[in-house]
Amino acid sequence: MNVDELKNIWKNDMNSLEKRVQINEEKLKNVEFNKAQSSFDKFLKISIAGKNMALVYAALSVVMMVVLRESPLYLGLLFVASALMVFSYFQHSTLKKIDYGKLSILDLQKAISKFRIHTAKTAIYDISIVAIWVVFTGLSFVKWKKGWDVFENSDQLLENGILFGVLLLLLVLGSKYIYADYDKKLKENENDLERLNAYGND
Repeated sequence: MNVDELKNIWKNDMNSLEKRVQINEEKLKNVEFNKAQSSFDKFLKISIAGKNMALVYAALSVVMMVVLRESPLYLGLLFVASALMVFSYFQHSTLKKIDYGKLSILDLQKAISKFRIHTAKTAIYDISIVAIWVVFTGLSFVKWKKGWDVFENSDQLLENGILFGVLLLLLVLGSKYIYADYDKKLKENENDLERLNAYGND
């Protein structure tokens, strides 16, 4: 075997190796892209479902307004609860399903970043609105089902106020933990895509 034959064999081996490396790189990119997409899509679907449920909660408040139409105080509470849920729906009106087949790595990174910023900005409103809705609608539900008016008895108002306060504290702390976990995981997805995009441009 002469030198030229050895060179050709070496060249063919190198070409074959480069092709295998390129294939493996593409597989790695797809795995990382799909991982980030799957994680983001889960959070996005939860948020869209939450947005739509806000209208359901608003409708429930309106139904209870009809039932308690002879109680001005509860009508006011339920109106506020319903209005806040409608506000929440429109606050998240920008959240929509995404066609991932048309997204590049950079596009997906931008979409995740936009969603993460939106979620962080609206978290305090979401937590507050849910807390107020739970209190106002909960008190109205008790009035409707039990005929018991919490505002008529100061002792019961204090006792149940403490109970509601504890429940709300748990709700707020739980919600903050969930939002913090969302933010952390979404940020990780962003960083993974950023590294992947930078690697692809090298």
